[in-house]
Amino acid sequence: MSSISGINQQHLNALSVTADRLNTEVSGLSAEAMLSHILSRTLGPTNPSVVSSFGADSAVLLHMMSKIDPALPVIFLDTGFHFSETLRYRETLQRHLGLTSIRVAAVDPLTAKRIDSGRQLHITSPDACCELRKVSVLDRYLRMNDAWITGQRRSQSVTRTNIHRIEVDRARAKLKINPLADWTDHDIEAYKVANALPAHPLAKQGYPSIGCWPCTTPVRAGEHARAGRWRAEQKLECGLHNRSDIIATSSHL
Repeated sequence: MSSISGINQQHLNALSVTADRLNTEVSGLSAEAMLSHILSRTLGPTNPSVVSSFGADSAVLLHMMSKIDPALPVIFLDTGFHFSETLRYRETLQRHLGLTSIRVAAVDPLTAKRIDSGRQLHITSPDACCELRKVSVLDRYLRMNDAWITGQRRSQSVTRTNIHRIEVDRARAKLKINPLADWTDHDIEAYKVANALPAHPLAKQGYPSIGCWPCTTPVRAGEHARAGRWRAEQKLECGLHNRSDIIATSSHL
């Protein structure tokens, strides 16, 4: 859950009207055309940021964005627990796509020391660790933005089946733009191949969904792509998308 409080209901209502209008405008447009439309228009979000994990499928959205505006801010949440392969992949995509405004966001050291001095919070309370190292950090880094762009898709898990291409992040009072909302795994892979996008080094090692190394395991044959996330926990979301209240084990995917 977001740590932001005091959000004005009238503002949320206005955002809902804007989201409905934009969803109507982009109806029938491809993901690329939708993204171009949103980023080039004057009525709507004026200073959005992309939020990317630089995971297995991140190159698709980042490639689309780079063709429109390679200087658009990209927020990368550095939890301090990323695989080294993910950090190298971020550098690879930055060079390959010509991204010029990657913002590395992390919890401030004093707060991390106060709350998780032993760096064991991911073991004792995974939700609290995600709140500390992801959710609260994103709250802070999005304060000056009126919208954020994500790569989430309905096909990724049962917790995302109802997302819209443009929706309201009510916890942060921002528009949330999901250009790939209706894309399938096949769509993602076909786009990667067609555009010769570099692959995440862990993708061929059984990691179709990649988070922090202590909470991510390889996926076995026949399992859902996100089955390796928080495998020992009844948890499928980190809370960035305000679905941390949904309890669903990997067997429910």
